[in-house]
Amino acid sequence: MNMLRALARLIIGLTFIFSGFVKIIDPVGGGLIIGEYFKIIGIGSFPFLYQTMGVVLSATELLLGISVLLGLKMKISCKVVLAFMAGFTLLTLVLAIFNPIHECGCFGEALKLTNWQTFLKNVLLLIFALTLYFQRDNFVPIAPGNWEWGFLGVYAILVLILSLYSYKHLPLIDFMDYNVGTDIREKLSMSRGSEGPTLETTLIYKKEGKVKEFTINELPDSTWTFVDSRTKTTSSEPLEGVINFAISDREGNYVTDSLLAIDGPVFITSVPNFEKLTDSDIGKIKQINAKLKELDLKHLILSGSSFMMMDSLNRDSIDIRIFYTDAKTLLTMNRSNGGLIYLNNAVVTAKWSINYLPMNSIGRLINEDPELIAAKSRIKEQLAAEIAAAIILLLIALMRYVCKFVYTHKIIVYEDTPEQEPQKP
Repeated sequence: MNMLRALARLIIGLTFIFSGFVKIIDPVGGGLIIGEYFKIIGIGSFPFLYQTMGVVLSATELLLGISVLLGLKMKISCKVVLAFMAGFTLLTLVLAIFNPIHECGCFGEALKLTNWQTFLKNVLLLIFALTLYFQRDNFVPIAPGNWEWGFLGVYAILVLILSLYSYKHLPLIDFMDYNVGTDIREKLSMSRGSEGPTLETTLIYKKEGKVKEFTINELPDSTWTFVDSRTKTTSSEPLEGVINFAISDREGNYVTDSLLAIDGPVFITSVPNFEKLTDSDIGKIKQINAKLKELDLKHLILSGSSFMMMDSLNRDSIDIRIFYTDAKTLLTMNRSNGGLIYLNNAVVTAKWSINYLPMNSIGRLINEDPELIAAKSRIKEQLAAEIAAAIILLLIALMRYVCKFVYTHKIIVYEDTPEQEPQKP
């Protein structure tokens, strides 16, 4: 039983740490996953709420994994882990049967499983969770109760810092389809030639207050005004590596191939939600645009908002060509609203958050080998994630090692002592 208990602790701990970690370093993605679940039950769009819930759930998952692996508050941790696994096993069974979404997002963008694979994985984890639950009284505390709460507090602070850093910058590791080094032309060509999902694009037009959707093959006459475009997957199962990348201009004409055919450097500002840009963000976009114009570099905006909202940028004399695609594609390309993407011959070379645009390093970057820039970026993000993961695991080992020598759990054994016979006077 000791071996089974140790195995259950190891598997539950590492799985929860991995699952929580890959989502906590991508807080925007965590919010998108939560949003998908709320769409299933017909609740509207509340991005801030979804993102907050995503961070809380990911942080809880990560802290539970740390608690189980380190041995902190095991009586409480084992109960919460069992509740988590019971709830998610039931949820993934419903997803597997009815298939309202293709993938549950249990491991964020890092690892994609089908709904049935996820359910079977959760059944296995539920067995280990039950083992921990029934063995919860057999775990020896590694430190006094207040110490254990203190250790969890330290980890909670580290997790919060990691989440805030990833939100302000970009995910420590980019697991998305448009990560650095991706050749979009090649990937799009493979997607078009695959027998995978069918991508259907509808164009939204407006006339005399009436809004209507049209397919590409059935466009309206010139009396209608183009508003927006939406692309969705119409087949049941998406294939890995298949991307949705369709760009239109203000009039609804598709310009995807012509933009990807541009040789040399192109800088794209990604704006999934223009209404969420602050005045400071717009100021930064103007600054980077001025710098790119000074260097005679191509710069355009890809927006997920309607052109009516984007017109306010041109009213401010920003003078950037604006094209349109759906917001989900843009958030896959760059998690930051207003972030910058550097393409060279349609290959993703570098990305930046709106908070850390390369105002003073553009001139140096375009003179470097694009492949070298992409390689440096990948190495940097991988190293950052490995350091963050190593810190978590090393702290677990260090805490257990220190507690082993400075704290001895006292086990009080009560023994029956024979009564003494009264002595004779």
